[in-house]
Amino acid sequence: MTDDRTSIEARWHVVAPPQVVDSARALYAWMPRQRSGNLAFVDDPYDARREAHWADAARVADYAAALPAGGARVLDFGPGDGWPSLPLAAALPHAQVLGVDPAPLRAEVCRRNGARLGITNAAFVVGDGAALPVRDASIDLVTAAASLEEVREPEAAFAEIARVLRPGGVLRASYQVWRLPVPRFETITLVGGVDCLVFTYAVRTQNPPRERRYVLVLPPDGEAARLHTEALVASADARRAYGETLVDAASPLGVPLLERLAPLARASLVVELRRWTTEWLVEALRGAGFREVRATVHTGDLARMVGRQLIARGEAEALAPHFATVTRALGEAAAQQPGESMVTAIR
Repeated sequence: MTDDRTSIEARWHVVAPPQVVDSARALYAWMPRQRSGNLAFVDDPYDARREAHWADAARVADYAAALPAGGARVLDFGPGDGWPSLPLAAALPHAQVLGVDPAPLRAEVCRRNGARLGITNAAFVVGDGAALPVRDASIDLVTAAASLEEVREPEAAFAEIARVLRPGGVLRASYQVWRLPVPRFETITLVGGVDCLVFTYAVRTQNPPRERRYVLVLPPDGEAARLHTEALVASADARRAYGETLVDAASPLGVPLLERLAPLARASLVVELRRWTTEWLVEALRGAGFREVRATVHTGDLARMVGRQLIARGEAEALAPHFATVTRALGEAAAQQPGESMVTAIR
């Protein structure tokens, strides 16, 4: 942990000294569901009238197209609640998909979702991204949806992915390009967790490219629930970034709220995550042993734009019978276009 703390961070270390953990324990161990239970395919059947479904279906097609000819072994790195593992398994019925997630709750949710959907060619295990529980050169395709950046030491994860891929195997991943609109900004979130409430404070910096996220795990009732609800209401009209409420040293949702919640907390946690540019990622993957690395446009962004236009013109519903065909074509085409936010790396 570095010493360039904000005023909120400094106070946090006084009133609720945090335990340093990984992102699985700091964030994903408390989430009952991802994307509020609205994952395309996993939670909701594909709907051509929803632009997010165009994005997700095309990205699954992109991942499926990355499987090398004759390949049948897929590892999904950090599957969350089963995306893209489960729709990918449905798209590749001849393949076996293994989802590896460090959070036991996420792996269990994936299993439940797979059973509910009747998908039998996907399995889920708990595992560390820096020590994947599979043999050397045993995987044909590794997929990752905004999960590589959640590990504390990305180079170690890249080396592990290279280890488990066979020669000619492929990594196809989406990632966040770290270009902040300002040198630094701070946010909070207030959400419900599994038998708890969660208050999170994050500080993101452009240089060095980094995100620190602090978490208070609170009781789901009593005074903690009252304060949590009050803060949630107060944050409703505040400015936002990345879907979170912006705060600063003077905000009543910063230090004042922290000081009221800290005595009630069950746990105080912090995780520090490195962020990157496309140039850094490409070079790091080459350094990990990938012989060919190329960045592409984000398939989901391209397909979302197409879907939005079709919906606006009232043409999406008529295309519903052809949704799978059109999104597959979008996914396969986008994967060949140079750009940023997704990467293909060949072992």
